[in-house]
Amino acid sequence: MNSKTPAQQLFLVLIGVVIGLIVSLFISYRAFGLNSSMSFDDMQQAVTSTIDYGGVLLINVLIGASITLFIVSLRWDALRVVLTVIVALIFGYLVTLAFSWDTAKRFTQGEFRVSLESDAEPPVDLEYDDDVSDEFNNPEAAPPLTEAAYRFAGRGGDTVSILAYAEDPESGLDLQVALLSADGTILAESTSATPEQLDTFSRDLETEKDAVIENFVLPADGVYTIQVQPEAASADIQGEFSVELVTEAESPIDFVYGDQKGGEFNVPNVKDPLTEASFRFPGQAGDVVTILGFPARANIDVDVEMSLLDASGNTLASSQDVTPEQLAAHKGDLQSARDAAIENFILPANGIYTVHIQPEKVRRETQLDEALSKTNVAYDAFLFGSLNRVNRWIAWIRDAITLIMLGLAISLVFRANQFSLGAEGQLYFGALVSGVLGLTLGRDVPRALLVPIALLSAATAGFLWGLLPGALKAYLGANELVSTLMLNTIATRFYELVLTFQLQPPDAGYTASDWIPGAGLLPMIVDVKGDQISIAVFILIGLVFLTWLLIQRTPLGYEIRMIGANIKFANYGGVNTRRTIMLTMAISGAIAGLAGAHLAMGIHRKLILNISIGLAFEGVVVALLARNNPLVVPFTGLLYAYLRTGARFMESDANISSEVVRIIQAVIILLITAEALITFFRRQRIRRRGTVELDATPPLIEPVSPTAGGSHA
Repeated sequence: MNSKTPAQQLFLVLIGVVIGLIVSLFISYRAFGLNSSMSFDDMQQAVTSTIDYGGVLLINVLIGASITLFIVSLRWDALRVVLTVIVALIFGYLVTLAFSWDTAKRFTQGEFRVSLESDAEPPVDLEYDDDVSDEFNNPEAAPPLTEAAYRFAGRGGDTVSILAYAEDPESGLDLQVALLSADGTILAESTSATPEQLDTFSRDLETEKDAVIENFVLPADGVYTIQVQPEAASADIQGEFSVELVTEAESPIDFVYGDQKGGEFNVPNVKDPLTEASFRFPGQAGDVVTILGFPARANIDVDVEMSLLDASGNTLASSQDVTPEQLAAHKGDLQSARDAAIENFILPANGIYTVHIQPEKVRRETQLDEALSKTNVAYDAFLFGSLNRVNRWIAWIRDAITLIMLGLAISLVFRANQFSLGAEGQLYFGALVSGVLGLTLGRDVPRALLVPIALLSAATAGFLWGLLPGALKAYLGANELVSTLMLNTIATRFYELVLTFQLQPPDAGYTASDWIPGAGLLPMIVDVKGDQISIAVFILIGLVFLTWLLIQRTPLGYEIRMIGANIKFANYGGVNTRRTIMLTMAISGAIAGLAGAHLAMGIHRKLILNISIGLAFEGVVVALLARNNPLVVPFTGLLYAYLRTGARFMESDANISSEVVRIIQAVIILLITAEALITFFRRQRIRRRGTVELDATPPLIEPVSPTAGGSHA
């Protein structure tokens, strides 16, 4: 019996009212976009400017009322429910943290650029397989060109051929060419081309007056100079010429002053991703260079470190981060302090230098900070995303209405200790019947008549489909879990069959019916730019009250509770257990059918494929959390719908899989199962002592007369 004194009961009610009021105000505060910087008038304006704000406030008050009922009905068990959810949320947080552990990889992945800047002239004029042209003794030039020198960067061991030839063989221009090392030593020279060379390089060479240095092996890395000039006999002849550097080797340099190079580090799903890169450039002693390393785009977070090496591989300078001054000076390229900059470095000698760049190694504390940061962002979207805007709040409430209806349906059969999972099929039949009536009669029958007919028909369809497994259980002993699961499949496939072959318009791009006419839809109490909440809220209030009244204040409800406590004792007490089980499962089906009508007439406004994807199984969690108490189901339905919609917004806002809510659901079920096992063993001890526990009844149950309880099964 209830041992609470009136004063204690009143205190409990006051606590529930206060907490419910606080939560209602908080939800309204977030949904209307209020903030602490607003004045009272600004807040009032923000609320009243919202479409259908009265309906929003009313529903928030009802949410507060559900919290009050939750606290008053479960008392200390309410704390256990809250702790169960908190433990599940903590576990979900840890799982999200594990999913986010590689967040810091963004500092090691992505496209990057290396920029080489200098005011000095580039130390090379041509590269491998490049050519350059000019004109000797052009009278319009001041002064006229009489000899030319071109520099190129070479690698020790590379074999090169140097061609110098007149563009016009008839010009009489006779050329000579020489190759000089970095210190000016002549390494090779030529004043003519042999017949064999003319044949080998026939595409460019025309006469023996052209000059060729063929297959010369460069002795070392460095910058070489090609000198070309007319021989003495043609020193005064005007004519255009070209110099070509021919080799099969790869160029020893990658860029020169004023250029940029880049790549992409650690590309996912690539066999050998780029983990570091080196770019070579030629430089001269005294040249002042600035080298920048940075992401290719602003949305890339790769964190680079960079070194400058000389020809011998010695590190001359390095950088991991940039100063605010460097960031401001090179804001066109540098984007954050994570970029790298070697600024105003004076090259010590002529030669080929190497810029080495790689992602900076992520420190363990950075990895943890990034994972925590992303997890916090994800959980902020998870826990508060449903309240950020009114349209998101609507998505939460609509989902909650369906889940509460299903939670009521399932809690009813669970109170009778019948593990029926048939609500899914009953939902489909309710949706189908209400949708078909709306489609066929929506243009001929007024809404005031059609909506009640459709709702009653949906409930009847669910009632009959729930009666079937009840009869199988009562008269054939069929396992209700197996039979309801099989009947779910039949109902789902029948729904799909009718929708695909009877209701789908010929020109539909996907499997769905036409829009249900307005007369066949539930009237809306909140409509914000197409996001709507229907009068299903008030239907739900009636269902909660009637379900509680049925269980606690009717002979049928008493029989349901007796069967749930001990079916053998109920039989001995004169309860017609067959009839009670059948009616319980049928009434549960009627409620589930109304949930289907809500989906068809209040949310989708048409019949669609997969109108429910496992919603009934989500209702099981709602019922278990509520301890199968119909007065608590509204709160647990709101709570679980909040988690479901929050998971969707977490996926869209923080790019974290919404499947994390499945993990939270699994933890909740495991915790409830563990608690149920403890309760089971406690009841076993009670039964061994000859007593039976019934909710809201004395420990010992008076025998029920046949007239009150029905004939013996």
